[in-house]
Amino acid sequence: MKKMLAAAVMVIIGASSLCGNAMSVKDETYCDDGIMPLDISSVVVNYENKDENTFKMVMRHPSYSFSANRSDCACIAGANVIGFYDRYDENLIPEHTAGKFILGRYVYNNQDTYVYDLIRQLYSDMGTNNEGTTVTEFKNGMITYCNRKGKSISFSSCMRNSRFDYSVAKSYMESNQPVVLFCSGYNVADVDFEEKSDRINYYESAGNHVMVGFGYVETTYTLANSANLLYEYIMVASGVPTKTSGYYDIHYNTNVNDAYAVNIY
Repeated sequence: MKKMLAAAVMVIIGASSLCGNAMSVKDETYCDDGIMPLDISSVVVNYENKDENTFKMVMRHPSYSFSANRSDCACIAGANVIGFYDRYDENLIPEHTAGKFILGRYVYNNQDTYVYDLIRQLYSDMGTNNEGTTVTEFKNGMITYCNRKGKSISFSSCMRNSRFDYSVAKSYMESNQPVVLFCSGYNVADVDFEEKSDRINYYESAGNHVMVGFGYVETTYTLANSANLLYEYIMVASGVPTKTSGYYDIHYNTNVNDAYAVNIY
């Protein structure tokens, strides 16, 4: 449901992209790679005061977006997870250098030909086709790839009573585990900051999609009438070439069907 805002202005332009759904959430396929133009919408929040609570797993997380085949967003998401753990064992992506420290903070490198090869391999391991990838196929493909590299992998649910548990997802990210989000409808946002006014720019699609979270931002606005607005974002690798990273507003035109924290060890 679209967030209703007092003291907010909304402008919408663009076109949506859709992909086919299976009969149940469990068997749904995830296939939106952001190839079609994304809708663009903006919300302006005029405020008196603003408080932020921010957590970033690293200074710059992986944000791979190379699409080797149609409907391979789950493969790209898997690559971003593996790319994160390649920092600790660079055999996960042979020949690829995961990243480096800058001023004491870790910065991941951009995708390269070795990451492209990884995404192609995951397409095969997950059994992805033009219809996309199910959650089960994603998990099985990640297990296959990691076992081939001599690594173990675990998946910890971030759902409670079939609903996304934001607090649980935050706790896993704080424990250095990225969170994979399987969404029906998704957005990737950025924010333009001005004095006493923020413009939140959303790039969104109605399609089924997979993204990876590497941190979070919680912004509380106090308006002129003393009302409060809370925005809750996850910092994501979107897998979308035109908007590779940004803030995923968990309340804006979206639903998290399933979510898992992933640990490779």
